[in-house]
Amino acid sequence: MKEIGVIDYGSGNFGSVWNALSKLDVKLHKVSSSEQLLNCSHIVLPGVGAYSAAMSQLNKMGIVEALSEEVLKKGKPFLGICVGMQILSKKGFEHGEHEGLGWIDSEVHKLDVAEYPLPHIGWNSIVNGLEASPLTKNFDQDASFYFVHSYFMKIKDSACVIAESVYSQRFTSIVSKNNIHGVQFHPEKSQFYGLKLLENFTELKC
Repeated sequence: MKEIGVIDYGSGNFGSVWNALSKLDVKLHKVSSSEQLLNCSHIVLPGVGAYSAAMSQLNKMGIVEALSEEVLKKGKPFLGICVGMQILSKKGFEHGEHEGLGWIDSEVHKLDVAEYPLPHIGWNSIVNGLEASPLTKNFDQDASFYFVHSYFMKIKDSACVIAESVYSQRFTSIVSKNNIHGVQFHPEKSQFYGLKLLENFTELKC
């Protein structure tokens, strides 16, 4: 049985991500320290809130170095959700300039949507990429997901962009680099396809 670590760093959607994963045939671990990462085969980083706050909390927990060890060196599958995806970047520009984990060569900027309200809230589709990622295996072309965000990842290496969505402008909705994956939407709120994506993630091999 896969052992999924869900990092509890004060993000508001920890409970909903945990509840969604609990519907799958996996063993869950609540991770709040570096040592607790050791028993996990897969790692999930939920996220609701600001880029700087997320990085600050991870640094306060003293878990960043251990995360890098488990994900970058040991190759454990990692999934970042919403701001958990955004902090995979080198830096973010939400309320100033802040350093991220730097795992994916990218920056996080505010959506340029003068005629659209922010944040982008609600259901949206993926305009490409459904055939390109094991995360979206067996998805229909009309699959849609639930978004809540005002910022997006501007990725330098297009090979890491698995899927995009459109809200006035195109933006990355799924990113992958080797064993590192991120989704801008909230799979835990995206009903059938969201749960299927989480299931596909838990089936990834180390």
